[in-house]
Amino acid sequence: MPDHATLNRWGATCGLALRDGRPLRFVPSPAGERSAIAYERRIVEHAEIITRQDSLHDLFNALAWLRFPRTKARLSALHVGDGAATGWHLSERGARRDAATLLDESGAIVACADPELVELWQSHGWRQLFHDRREEVERNMRIAVIGHGLAAKLFAPFPSLTAKALVLDVLSPPPSWPERSLEQALDDAADAWLDKHAQTVSPRCFLPLPIAAWPGWDAQGRGAERFDDTTVFRPRRGSLELRS
Repeated sequence: MPDHATLNRWGATCGLALRDGRPLRFVPSPAGERSAIAYERRIVEHAEIITRQDSLHDLFNALAWLRFPRTKARLSALHVGDGAATGWHLSERGARRDAATLLDESGAIVACADPELVELWQSHGWRQLFHDRREEVERNMRIAVIGHGLAAKLFAPFPSLTAKALVLDVLSPPPSWPERSLEQALDDAADAWLDKHAQTVSPRCFLPLPIAAWPGWDAQGRGAERFDDTTVFRPRRGSLELRS
């Protein structure tokens, strides 16, 4: 497990900083109990990310910051903005903080160049999309896991492990993007989306993505049969509020 000095060296190498230019640092966890909003305030106010040593969960949080700094900073700002509006009463969580928590803990950023595939996804056409049309999915979509809790759970995966996906419309198929800039492009696009929808974002804006659906993740070799498990691949209920 990398220590704080190593994490901060990596952060300095990639220029990890808040939007106002303040360099971000990973710091040890303070003594005593800490609240979720205090953790976010420390990021926004002091440019410090509390990171517990020898915690797999916190390590993946640090790695998410290194890979998606703009999106992570935006999520912290959403938390702090809502906290200030409610006088820091933790019991008064709103839809925005719920959405920010979901994306931060269990989120995936998905770029898709084919709106028809997204429509099939919205209707929970799991087998049709991720099996029958898997070659189109592989050609027209890219997924990046930003949720550090989700990433930690992948060390001991289970069939119902599900991400909450922020789906971004792109004009050209992701394979045409230079590989070295793919993460940066996703980070910039997710940050811009959250900025645009900061006042209205809610958990209903994200699509469920069972990890077992993704092409290449059929660890048990069940093929199309894995989609028969309706405890994982659930029929659609209600409506989603995806916004472009």
